[in-house]
Amino acid sequence: MTEEESEEISPHILPRLMIVDDDELIRRTFVRQFGQRCVIREAASAEEALGLFSVGFEPHIVVADYWMPGMTGIELLHHCMKVTPRTRRVLVTGDGQAEILEKAVNEGHVHHFIRKPWNPAHLNELFHQMFEMIEMERRNELLVAEIKYANASLQRALEDLKRHKRMLEQDLDARTRELMEANRKLEESNARLAAQAFRDGLTGLYNHATVVSRLEEELSRAARYRSPLSLLFCDIDHFKNYNDRLGHDNGDRVLKAVGVFLRLGSPAVSPSRKSDIVGRYGGEEFVIILPETDKKGAVTRAERLCQGLNIIDVPGAAEQPLGCLSMSVGVATFPTDAQSVHELLKCADTALYKAKEAGRNRVVEAEGCVPPPP
Repeated sequence: MTEEESEEISPHILPRLMIVDDDELIRRTFVRQFGQRCVIREAASAEEALGLFSVGFEPHIVVADYWMPGMTGIELLHHCMKVTPRTRRVLVTGDGQAEILEKAVNEGHVHHFIRKPWNPAHLNELFHQMFEMIEMERRNELLVAEIKYANASLQRALEDLKRHKRMLEQDLDARTRELMEANRKLEESNARLAAQAFRDGLTGLYNHATVVSRLEEELSRAARYRSPLSLLFCDIDHFKNYNDRLGHDNGDRVLKAVGVFLRLGSPAVSPSRKSDIVGRYGGEEFVIILPETDKKGAVTRAERLCQGLNIIDVPGAAEQPLGCLSMSVGVATFPTDAQSVHELLKCADTALYKAKEAGRNRVVEAEGCVPPPP
């Protein structure tokens, strides 16, 4: 089906999707799963994708694999941001290294990550949300155009006021109510879109991009006022067991429960402070930013969270390898461990890895990271 044909027979314009991957099997998977719901163009390399851009194809969504011959997926998405800035950029990667994810956010301005191997249901949910947002934006644009046209009509009516005063008075109240209702709906739609841009769709916490952005802000503030700033990098232990034993729906329930606990606490653990920033970094990884908190205070908070999580009631917790729901936490502090966002994330991630190596369900603080300046 061509784009012109789809526009003629469909009540709405089908979203345009560009899938860029040197693996034909992956491209075929996307075509099978979404071919009936959008117009798809395939490219086996970033260079081939650039050719599609050059002939005027403007996708609503670009899905690019990170590792490809020649230009990487991040470089392609960076180019995409320049030529079609409204396009949603999605990176497919089997590598979850923090520096790659950070590079994808900072250079490619990636909106979403797809980890290999992905869950088809989760992939379908992600694209369903993006398709809904694209349709909502299209309707908003039509609504704005209608409002502009209505305002122009109203202006013409006002210019003819002397000749049509009585007729205008009869119609004006109804037209004004219509415009007010249209503006109200537009404001509500924009508010929903803004919330979806910086919140994680599953847990309601800040998403990866927002966490990195807020960490940059808090780090600048800490440097300006010479105050400490700590970062907790949390990872749910043996999370794969939940999905393998109980299914992904129960796994999602665990992620939601952990998100609520980290933000609101429990009868045994106090909630996060208003100044604390809690986000889902990706998968089963969570990040907590603790402004004006030194290493000792951060470790104390992390230990209390670990202990409190052990008694959270979620499906299948007793059958976990440690007999309860648990997580490992890496702690890093500015300025003693790191001087930049990248260094702080790397230090905390390294400490988290050591916590996993030491047996999980524990807190490990960063040591021997980046020394502070003299």
